Amino acid sequence: MSLSLHDYQATAVEELRENIRAGVKNQLLVAPTGSGKTIIATYLIDACFNKKKRALFICDRIQLIDQTSAVLDHYDIPHGVIQASHWRRQHHQRVQVASAQTLARRNWPDDIDLIVVDEAHTVIGSVVNKIVERKCDTIGLTATPFARGLGKYYDRVVSVTTTNKLITDKFLAPYRIFSASEPDMSGAKVVAGEWTEAVAAERAMPIIGDVVAEYLRHCDGKKFIAFGVNVAHCEEMQRQFMAAGVQCALYTYLTGDEERSAMVRDFKDANGYLKGLISVAALAKGFDAPTVECIIMARPLKNSLAEHIQIFGRGLRTDPANADKQCTILDHAGNCARLWEPTMEFFENGATELDDGKKKPKKAKKKEREPMKCTKCHHVHQPRPSCPACGFEYPRRNTIRHEAGELTALSGSEASSPERRSLYAQLLWIARDRGYASGWAAHKYKERTGGWPNFVMPEPEPPSADLLGWVRSRMIAWAKQRKSA
Repeated sequence: MSLSLHDYQATAVEELRENIRAGVKNQLLVAPTGSGKTIIATYLIDACFNKKKRALFICDRIQLIDQTSAVLDHYDIPHGVIQASHWRRQHHQRVQVASAQTLARRNWPDDIDLIVVDEAHTVIGSVVNKIVERKCDTIGLTATPFARGLGKYYDRVVSVTTTNKLITDKFLAPYRIFSASEPDMSGAKVVAGEWTEAVAAERAMPIIGDVVAEYLRHCDGKKFIAFGVNVAHCEEMQRQFMAAGVQCALYTYLTGDEERSAMVRDFKDANGYLKGLISVAALAKGFDAPTVECIIMARPLKNSLAEHIQIFGRGLRTDPANADKQCTILDHAGNCARLWEPTMEFFENGATELDDGKKKPKKAKKKEREPMKCTKCHHVHQPRPSCPACGFEYPRRNTIRHEAGELTALSGSEASSPERRSLYAQLLWIARDRGYASGWAAHKYKERTGGWPNFVMPEPEPPSADLLGWVRSRMIAWAKQRKSA
């Protein structure tokens, strides 16, 4: 079958070739989910084959060997597979497919002209130790170029396109985000920049009922992938989904290969009985199912931007059988708000540089844009006067008085009734956003003003940055007091 490229793909290929002609050996091709990085890689390998040269495609997992081989077969590219006992073990072929794990245990093939490294953000020692020799041309493929030290292994970045442009041009499906309840991760233990699995699972367990309820509310009957903290958390999610009459299956390291294949075939079938797959991380990358219309985030991520974007992308594939597809993100982890600024920046502009692994001087922390969350439907979106999902118009904020950079309590002589109502409305917003009872807002109101709210409960309204800072300071003070008690 002949292989043709979209204009943006052809432009990326030409940029890669220009860099090769300029003597650049190692390049990283940044291709968002749905931009066709596998097609581009196949095109390059086919060109290499037609020039009577040798190419090696490296998968980051053994499980992806056959998937890659099937793509090469589809485009009639003869190839072998470097893997013990594999039926396609043919050393004479000029194109070879291998996993990084296999290459780590044996000698690399000789006289390679082109190395293509899939999922190049996964830095594997046996691979990077080879490509840093820069003895042949190397193209790394990734949708998330955020790994520390990538700039030591790749000398140039080529961005295929951006996520937002792919959505605008209808190569990817549009999305909407809803965030109702989420675990309170304040004070949770952190190891290597992430919350520990045990603590995250413990705090995420109590809101599984909300996870199921929100799916039934927004996406009932649609295909979904849910991501949990660990196997026990995933098992409980499956139990509660099944109890609600939603057929779903577990896809974890405990799932056998044959069982995986069977469930994936059924799940990808629009008429299959499985509505959902539940996983920890096995489905976060390299898994494509156009029928997916809902992504459920139930695993809190503190800093893992790459994993967040990989999970996000599992639902953005367009579906030829569903021209009006819109992916719904149900965030029960707080990840979308927590990682909002870098995610939106990457979706809009892509990547232009890589981390070189060197320690950077500390910069003044830039105030990040925060998303808005609708109090009516829990839709999360860029700041605007009204909710794009349900049309709810947000009340205008009233200014909270402050002096010398410090918030001051509002006393009866200083605050008018509108100011008091606005303060209470903002505290109610915070309470609802964090899953607290309305009584929490009343107690914080008393702490700020010296008296209880004595008027009809107002509609919640978005809080000011000053009020959020004051609440945060009160929570920190409470935590310190509790610790020293």
